[in-house]
Amino acid sequence: MGEKWSTARRMMLAGGATALAMWLLLYAPSPYVVYEPGIAVPVESMVVLESTNSDEGASGEGDFVLTAVRLTAPNIWGVIKAGVDRNMDVRWKRQVFGGKTKNEYVDRLNDIMSGSQNTALQAAYNYSKIKYRVENGSVIPEQTADAITIKANEIGGPSAGLVFALQAIELLEQEDLSRGLKIAATGTIDAAGNVGAIGGVKQKTVSVTGYGADLFIVPKGNEKEARRTAKRLNGDTVIVGVSSLAEAVQAISAFAVERTG
Repeated sequence: MGEKWSTARRMMLAGGATALAMWLLLYAPSPYVVYEPGIAVPVESMVVLESTNSDEGASGEGDFVLTAVRLTAPNIWGVIKAGVDRNMDVRWKRQVFGGKTKNEYVDRLNDIMSGSQNTALQAAYNYSKIKYRVENGSVIPEQTADAITIKANEIGGPSAGLVFALQAIELLEQEDLSRGLKIAATGTIDAAGNVGAIGGVKQKTVSVTGYGADLFIVPKGNEKEARRTAKRLNGDTVIVGVSSLAEAVQAISAFAVERTG
């Protein structure tokens, strides 16, 4: 009787341990977040020259493509799977959120995006030699015909600055800068047109390659990692690193000439 009870007890303990392990794997919150490949979408409808009275807004036949990383908070099993996926990166929550709650972190990204839109407009106006002023947080050109509105919807963070500036230049210059090509771009930008490094370039390279982008313009500081990822993916997307908005425009023009003549 005692032996049977001991065996039954061991089985119960083993079953309980298994159930606990399964709960920890599948349901317990983890202290990690995962960077995954996210969206790659044209910005044509996001950047609008108000004088055109159009939701499309772009003068070119091609697309300028924005890409953003997807941030998830999976269970432990999801973290384990992400750890062996070469297209994903696992980070500590506290490292990413900086002690803030998720909602506070998202609000911060939205604030940064708003600032990024303003600097993108300033960079585009400076490139096109258009006079403007900054008033109450808005960038206002001297001529109302040059007024541009940027609506990024739910996308946050600073890394769309470069692609917004490129789309704005195509509108302001009334020139088909994209030349019928799919031009993806990522990078922070300041009013002087300097392009800065961003996070998640590996995931963004995966996204734009899957989208079928012809060219991916990245900050110079991210170029090596983007090239390594593109080579591993064996896609057709060409990677070019730049340090300024002017370099990005030059790179696109040179690439378009090479591709389309």
